[in-house]
Amino acid sequence: MRRILAIAALVAGTAVSGPVGALQSTLLPQSFDTPVFLTAPAGDARLFVVEKAGRIQLIDNGVVSTYLDLSGQVNSAGERGLLGLAFDPDFGNNHRFYVNYIDTSFNTVVSAFTAPSAGAASVDIATGQTVLSIAQPAGRDNHKAGWIGFRPTDPGRLYVATGDGGGGDDPDNLAQDLNSNLGKILRVTPSAGGGYSVPQDNPFVGVAGNDEIWAYGLRNPYRNSFDRLSGDFWIADVGQNAREEVNLELNGAAGGANYGWRAREGSVDNPAVPDASPAGALDPFFEYAHGTFGQSVIGGYVYRGSAEPGLDGNYFFGDFVSGRIFTLRADAGGVIDVTERTAELGTPFGAFELSSFGEDGLGNLYAMGVNGQVVLIAAAVPEPSTWAMLLAGTVLLGTLAARRGRWRM
Repeated sequence: MRRILAIAALVAGTAVSGPVGALQSTLLPQSFDTPVFLTAPAGDARLFVVEKAGRIQLIDNGVVSTYLDLSGQVNSAGERGLLGLAFDPDFGNNHRFYVNYIDTSFNTVVSAFTAPSAGAASVDIATGQTVLSIAQPAGRDNHKAGWIGFRPTDPGRLYVATGDGGGGDDPDNLAQDLNSNLGKILRVTPSAGGGYSVPQDNPFVGVAGNDEIWAYGLRNPYRNSFDRLSGDFWIADVGQNAREEVNLELNGAAGGANYGWRAREGSVDNPAVPDASPAGALDPFFEYAHGTFGQSVIGGYVYRGSAEPGLDGNYFFGDFVSGRIFTLRADAGGVIDVTERTAELGTPFGAFELSSFGEDGLGNLYAMGVNGQVVLIAAAVPEPSTWAMLLAGTVLLGTLAARRGRWRM
């Protein structure tokens, strides 16, 4: 993969160029308890909001209700919690969806649940089936990643992001250990009755290490996404003391990429460890130094709507520590254009508040914060009835228990 690096972003501020924005954030009237993700099945006009403490909240025609409550089996201390949600590409027929959380025994658990119908308002917790479980290092409550998703060009394969398990500088070097599923992107085929099989075209099948591994050398790939048009894979890996990085795996790649952690942080050597840079380790597609955009990247989505002229193909991302939001665009020649969108959006989040981005079933983009707020930041189609209905709602949920500085990545 080619190395594309925005030098200006490493040494100065944002390059003010590229698409002329007319973005306006629209605050949803509903409020949540530490929302960390939002999604929906393709074509579904509802929203499914993931709360860190263990609940999935459903917004349907402005009304909020609990879709699934896992709070009794989720440990949400620190960076733990209910962290990921993905609907099966065939959800309309099989009604299955998947969650990623840290359980009360401190394990990462990916489970499948089955709704009674595609349009059901709630799901019985008893339908849960464990797909996979990964033991986490004892006593470390950070670097759990937690994102899961299905690639639109790779039907039936579930991708799972895992952090290095926590602790400074990956003390057990798990991200480089091919016999550990931590610090990785995994790729599995969930089985109908629970468990999974390994796709035989995974890069390490019959070669070395764990067959589930698709990519490795990651610190905390907390928020990632697939481009719904191209299938390209955007991996935002939270850095430690120096760099925040966004990696890009082009659709059709064979897997097996090593992104370099812990020996490297972004494109530079990590001076805190003696490890040599791994042979063949990939530089980030984009990175920024601490003190420029912030110091804890929050990955987002490539916009593929038609309501915002000039934004098609732009990748939205932000930073937890600064609360700032940006778009990134690269042309065929490798030139990166980064535009700050914070002022355009009305500065929806302050420092230590932006927790995630989300994309609904119609392609609308949202941002959310640990302050409980969810905002529409880019509509998919002109006059979208989906979010117009959401704005008509008046139900307020939960308490804003998460305040500034409660957790970071």
